[in-house]
Amino acid sequence: MAANRLYFGDCLDIMREDLPDGCADLIYLDPPFNSKRIYNAFMGGAQWVAFDDTWRWHEAIDDFHETAGDVALAGTMEGLRSILGEGANLAYLSYMANRLRECRRVLSETGSIYLHCDPTMSHYLKVVMDGVFGQPMQNEFIWYYSGGGASKRRWARKHDVLLFYAKGKRWTFNADAVREPHKWTAGQRRADGSERDYGRGKLPDDVWERHSIMPWSKERLGYPTQKPLALLDRLVKASSNPGDTVLDPFCGCGTTLHAAQALGRRWIGIDISVNACKVIEKRLTGHFDSVWDEVEFVGMPKTVADAHTLAALDKFRFERWAAALVDGIEPNARQRGDRGIDGRGRIPIRKGTFVDVVSQVKGGGTGPGDVRAFDTARRQAGAEIGVFVCFEDRVTQGMRDTAAGAGRFMGVPAIQIYTVEDYFAGRAPRMPGPAGGRERA
Repeated sequence: MAANRLYFGDCLDIMREDLPDGCADLIYLDPPFNSKRIYNAFMGGAQWVAFDDTWRWHEAIDDFHETAGDVALAGTMEGLRSILGEGANLAYLSYMANRLRECRRVLSETGSIYLHCDPTMSHYLKVVMDGVFGQPMQNEFIWYYSGGGASKRRWARKHDVLLFYAKGKRWTFNADAVREPHKWTAGQRRADGSERDYGRGKLPDDVWERHSIMPWSKERLGYPTQKPLALLDRLVKASSNPGDTVLDPFCGCGTTLHAAQALGRRWIGIDISVNACKVIEKRLTGHFDSVWDEVEFVGMPKTVADAHTLAALDKFRFERWAAALVDGIEPNARQRGDRGIDGRGRIPIRKGTFVDVVSQVKGGGTGPGDVRAFDTARRQAGAEIGVFVCFEDRVTQGMRDTAAGAGRFMGVPAIQIYTVEDYFAGRAPRMPGPAGGRERA
């Protein structure tokens, strides 16, 4: 098994099915915050919905009953239901509690965990973490940042919260590795007359003041909620040792994985977004020689044969993967009741101007009627272009004729049949403007 692994899928399923007890020495997770916002990401000029941070009670009932059925968490979850009622906030906390239970299981006995959140839900998440870990929080770590966001109605919101917990009574904390320079002037005495040891620097405290990633920064990848590499570098240095395994169950654009790789740690990343996995691949290959050759990719096919196997074993995971084969298209967060649309995105045709693109995936048998129905769904969705994704051996001439009959938009077909074989051959659908006719990067 490769030292480093990147999983595509829901971290709850992957931790349960693939990760053994005690396999991680440090966990950092930056999950959705329950901000009730939709976050867009940008890559190569394309725009897609990275994640929808809104929560609905009916979608989290299973999470609630699983956690409320856990003896250690029953009182916590029933108490939260009594306080909050059965709504969006309890849905979010149930979702988080179920995944935090798995985080605790896969954490080593001397391991620690940092849950990154903001003040909107941190007070409730502390209660959940207390229930999951059964012992007090070690720190409420504050990341204070500056720039933008001023308000005339309230104090400017300028910090995130990281809840630091340990699994057992002993844990790694390398304080000397994250010392900072003293603010005192060399030779200056303290009130008691003694002098500081300026050479070693100041021991760390629980407030860290650094800029967020500015719009002009070379570090910025166009991924929403991206965190500074310096923040993750600090946490990984403090709470793990070389050779330890770092897990990020919501790894997004891969900042944790980048820090772990640079510091000689092994890592495991999980994300439910295909495009996030593409961003991580581009990021790591751009910074580390041959690192991708050493990564085990789990859940995302590397060959056409792998894609056939995935389609046969897991229809919904195949659909999520195939719906996002076109750069800029992200699969639906919810795969049932989608009205014939499996993925959506926006593709730039010139500066400041985008076209809406949708996709539909068929892993099994297909025919002209499927293409015709997809064209209707595309029109109802208000999209200019539709990409119908399937396997090459399922495409008939009747399907191609039906697609051609759907008309054109800015010189390219409004409905395009795109096969898994096209993807692995490096071919991309035709798009108007600068994206038109290019091979896939």
